[in-house]
Amino acid sequence: MKLEYNILWIDNDIQEYIDNGEVGNLNSYLEELGFEPNIVTVEDEAELDNFIYNYKYDLIISDFNLNATTGDKIIEKIREEKGFSTEILFYTAKSNFRDDPDVKERLAFMDRITFHSNRDTFLDKVEKLIRLTLDKLLELNATRGLITAATSDLDVEIEEIVMQLVVQHKKSEDDLRQIVIAKAHTPLQKRLDNFWDRYDSFQSYFPKIDAVKKWEVLRDLLKPLKTQEEIKTFLDGNKTYQTQVIDIRNKFAHAKAIDDNGILKLKGQIEGQDFEFTEDSCVEIRKNLINHKRSIESLRNILNSN
Repeated sequence: MKLEYNILWIDNDIQEYIDNGEVGNLNSYLEELGFEPNIVTVEDEAELDNFIYNYKYDLIISDFNLNATTGDKIIEKIREEKGFSTEILFYTAKSNFRDDPDVKERLAFMDRITFHSNRDTFLDKVEKLIRLTLDKLLELNATRGLITAATSDLDVEIEEIVMQLVVQHKKSEDDLRQIVIAKAHTPLQKRLDNFWDRYDSFQSYFPKIDAVKKWEVLRDLLKPLKTQEEIKTFLDGNKTYQTQVIDIRNKFAHAKAIDDNGILKLKGQIEGQDFEFTEDSCVEIRKNLINHKRSIESLRNILNSN
């Protein structure tokens, strides 16, 4: 699910930024924008190889003057070996560090680089750079693709958990047939005697049904377990899944980008009902998707521990 925003932060004194709350403030800022922050901090540049291949970073922040090297050499290594074209922010207490001829030469052919030397306004500069990197991502057509992909990922998660429940609770063939009859068949399919025989198993059939019915089957399989407080909590919070995830995906599939008096919106109509999304509403949608993602991840952990 591409709702994450990945930052690589390199500094020999990174613990100071953690202790004084600046890393936490960036986490909060990204959450307010409707993203799931992942800030990877590296204290020793010698250990950088352990981190640079883990993620496709959206932003790299680096102290320019590290203990064993300079930031531009680190970035040159990352770009050559990893192929990053990521936006980069260098910072340093030395305001004239770019005047060094060697530094100028090394930086001459590097693009997407920002420099900052004022500690008091450092966090503001980082936040502005984050917004810059998000401009294209937050454009509504791109957001539509992100949210559609994210909801599809959740759909797969539900499929996998249903299969896990079927195995864990040793559902018989008759039990599985009843699930199909009760939830998965359309009225037409119920009249087809050979419908069930077309599929080798419930496992081969279940992925083919629509998202709402998959979600209903998941909840039906969990309800007998709601004597467990954690399962009950999940079911209570999951009641909004259809409106906040499935319905949103359906609307985005029918939406078109239009210019409404200078404001870009996604607008459309389903079953005679008009709807529209703006950048602000997309922030709320992303937050809801992250909450459901985390809730489903927690459910998987609960089931795995039983």
